[in-house]
Amino acid sequence: MKAYTDINLGRSLVNKLTELLINARLIFRGRPVRVAMENASMYTVSDGEMQINICRPGRYNRYKRGVKRGIDALAADYHLDTLKGIDGGTLIDCGANVGELGIWAKARNMKYIAFEPEHLEADCCDRNNYGSQSLTIRKALWKETTTLEFFHKADTADSSAFSVRDYTSKSLVPAARLDDEVDPSKLSHPIILKLEAEGAEPEVLEGATKFVTFADYVAVDCGYERGADQDHTFVEVNNFLSHIGFRIVAANFKVRLTVLFHRSGHKINTTSEQIEV
Repeated sequence: MKAYTDINLGRSLVNKLTELLINARLIFRGRPVRVAMENASMYTVSDGEMQINICRPGRYNRYKRGVKRGIDALAADYHLDTLKGIDGGTLIDCGANVGELGIWAKARNMKYIAFEPEHLEADCCDRNNYGSQSLTIRKALWKETTTLEFFHKADTADSSAFSVRDYTSKSLVPAARLDDEVDPSKLSHPIILKLEAEGAEPEVLEGATKFVTFADYVAVDCGYERGADQDHTFVEVNNFLSHIGFRIVAANFKVRLTVLFHRSGHKINTTSEQIEV
């Protein structure tokens, strides 16, 4: 018992020292945020006005200029900042990570449904969006309901259903079709699907053929993340969505290769059509 207590005390001291070092660095650099460390896999980043729970120590840098600014920057990456008239709608988040976009959606009175197969990230998403209730769906979205070999690279948010370079471990995870998990006919419009599947975007869409006919917008990270060769998925995603009536209304090919699609025939509410190359 004493040895167990000594181990816990040692871990607490290490955690406290890590927290002090992180905050000293933030203070030295004049950053407005501070980090509180609950344990080695749970941190709270706060700036006096907002806070967010994270589980990877390097991720606090995303909020170095403030929690809201970090969240808004992520929404802008997916061109969600260009949308108007979305209050009261629905955001489906494939690859939710810690649920930053859920906080963004809540500020707009939107229903938020999160999918995240990494358990630590899903725990944070629950804390950030669901009052710590276990409501984040801990499944990988896929083209069929099955069990997938999943390659973990969570420290850099690069875990994938495809083998990736320098993955830390692999395990079997439950996978499901979006069509089997969510009934879009019961959701409030506008319906936005945000899709970031680390190269598996075509497979996720293949399992969402019904859902996308109800969706108003699909915001996709088509970047260079598919498998060890790190291929992009823009061609496959664009072909799939354009075939069923979506068109591109915003895109950025400079950094993340993110594209916002809108379904033709649905009312469009964006500030402008933006395509950056």
